[in-house]
Amino acid sequence: MLIRREAANAMDPAIGFSYSDDTETLIDDLAKPFLDLAEKLEATRLNDFDDHTRNAVLDANAYVWRFVANFLPRQLSKDVSPEMADLIVRISDFMQQAGIQLRKQNDEGLIKRLVELNLNMCNQILSLRKEMLGPDA
Repeated sequence: MLIRREAANAMDPAIGFSYSDDTETLIDDLAKPFLDLAEKLEATRLNDFDDHTRNAVLDANAYVWRFVANFLPRQLSKDVSPEMADLIVRISDFMQQAGIQLRKQNDEGLIKRLVELNLNMCNQILSLRKEMLGPDA
């Protein structure tokens, strides 16, 4: 599955997502930040970034997870089970705590885990496309 690079609808800069009834666009808009954050977290692991840059990526990661934990179950309530919604909230809490821990001490294994969770979330969101739009989506 691929994420479209260009949104069909104008994005609202205040929230970073398109206003659209188009389910495919909504799914892509939700998945892309997780892919972007996985790439940025991996870059902070592999390269020598200053603390300010690394902390900005960690803050963005925690923010996106918290936003989606609140947004996704309401927007896709019929497609997201209560168990999945609870799991997203717990991962969001983990991301926030991991960011705090990584500010204190760099942990390459923890950063790898954050990358893995972001890629997994991106994949899970993209898998909703087939469930919601059928196997040809």
